[in-house]
Amino acid sequence: MRPGMSSYRTIKMPDHILIVETKKAFAELSQRNLDEVAKKCSVAYIPPRELNMKGRFIITFLNRTYSLEVSEERVVDLLTDKLAPTIVQYIILKYLVTGDGTPLGTTWVNYKDIAGAVPYIREFEDFVLKRLAKKFGNMVDAYEYACKMLGGKREKLGGVSFSFVMLPRVRILCQLWAAEKQEYIPAVANISFSANSDRFLPARELGMASLLLVDMLEKEANKYAQSERR
Repeated sequence: MRPGMSSYRTIKMPDHILIVETKKAFAELSQRNLDEVAKKCSVAYIPPRELNMKGRFIITFLNRTYSLEVSEERVVDLLTDKLAPTIVQYIILKYLVTGDGTPLGTTWVNYKDIAGAVPYIREFEDFVLKRLAKKFGNMVDAYEYACKMLGGKREKLGGVSFSFVMLPRVRILCQLWAAEKQEYIPAVANISFSANSDRFLPARELGMASLLLVDMLEKEANKYAQSERR
């Protein structure tokens, strides 16, 4: 287990645990050389104006840009000036405290092949892959719309494939093979990660980020469905 990583072994972390873990991650980050953190994680760091304060990071997470204010221990959406959801705050913080500066990989790695993923594979399959296939297996148009709304880039790979820049050095590939009713072939989905992503987010947090991506895709698809009914 990596330093600073809790023993709470689930990618569906309850809110009360998530709040505690976020607090721990802020405390860990505040002890780091923040300029070095920025360099390793490919983010901008803005030094503080006051000597007894710490500065802030500007970081893009999917299609949103956030200001992570170290002294205030908060992450704010720069567009809306609202606090980011706790899960987003936590994943960004874990990225900053974990990232070691390894270059972005050029290949894709399945979740089961990531070091430390074994305790979370069943959850990943049930709550990420099967859920994605069930939701979008007969709704490819909605899936494509949702992917584009979240900044996904169409890839020429298996199935209907979109890649997402979840964080500057963490990319996620989402693939969907639609159901074929006439041949009774069920839909299948897969999510994989750019090589070296686990040098910036541990296996548990990569699973959490994938679960969050599915949540966000579903929300965008619901908007699409409502617009189609009008």
